[in-house]
Amino acid sequence: MNIKERVKSLLKEAELYKSQRLLREARKKYTLVIDILQQQTRIQNRDVLIAAVEKKREDLDHAIAKWDQSRVNPEVSSKVQDLIKRLFTTTEEGLSDDEKEINEAITLAKFGQHRKALEEFRRLVRRPGISLSAAKNAVKCHLELSEAAEAVDMVKRWWSKGFFTPEQYTSLTQFMQAAFEKNGIAWDDAAMATDGGAVSLEEDFTAPVDDDIIDITSIGINFQGGPMEGQHVELDVSFQSGSLLSLIVGSSEKALLEYLGKGKPIHDVDFFSPIAIFKGAAVVESNTEILSGPKKGDFSLDIRINSM
Repeated sequence: MNIKERVKSLLKEAELYKSQRLLREARKKYTLVIDILQQQTRIQNRDVLIAAVEKKREDLDHAIAKWDQSRVNPEVSSKVQDLIKRLFTTTEEGLSDDEKEINEAITLAKFGQHRKALEEFRRLVRRPGISLSAAKNAVKCHLELSEAAEAVDMVKRWWSKGFFTPEQYTSLTQFMQAAFEKNGIAWDDAAMATDGGAVSLEEDFTAPVDDDIIDITSIGINFQGGPMEGQHVELDVSFQSGSLLSLIVGSSEKALLEYLGKGKPIHDVDFFSPIAIFKGAAVVESNTEILSGPKKGDFSLDIRINSM
């Protein structure tokens, strides 16, 4: 096997390991590729190739650090968890009690209390009006904890207990596929098959199922004024409850955090979903520093979709 074939083979192995969440094994393969390239001075564009692989390895380092932190993430006392829910849950008039409880569980998840949040979502998924929202956010908690298999088992168990209609289950499966692929996790349609066969993800999307609007995976903000005029910033959606999107912004993004204060209208927003990109507007509901968990020191930014 020549050098070129050897490098290609190692990169394929790294991608395979990464798709199975074997991050440290994938990192070893990237390191081996870098070592090989550094020894081959005659390879065309060698420095560019090395830089590209180093970037992949750096991204893995961040993912590994996040995983390590999540494993030792301290669960604070129940009193502190109640305080977090009371102080940092975004509220508005007209919400049902179920919607308020969903928002409180999401707040726990945003502040790194994923186990407690999962307990809440397991309780709330039994309520027909919010079952889909509870399930989707529970899946996100499991992914934050690097527990993809547990998420699949959980959803199939809930389906077997009759918590979802067939339409809701299809919507949930579509949501899970997008979330898995975004996190670099291999997706298997057969794993979510029901007695009637695999769930089809090719059906035309006609309307939101349950209380949720369309699932939004990330947003892009096009700044039209102020200190960030002309810039475009994309942010991932961590959790969603209806039209309320929760985003995580790093503490280093000082200009962005200062500009997007509570009550700030955002007039030009791209909303990215698994099915399409929508144009719309939003308003900042809250901008809060995260006090515990793997994202401690970063900020939780809640925005409300005004139009889409």
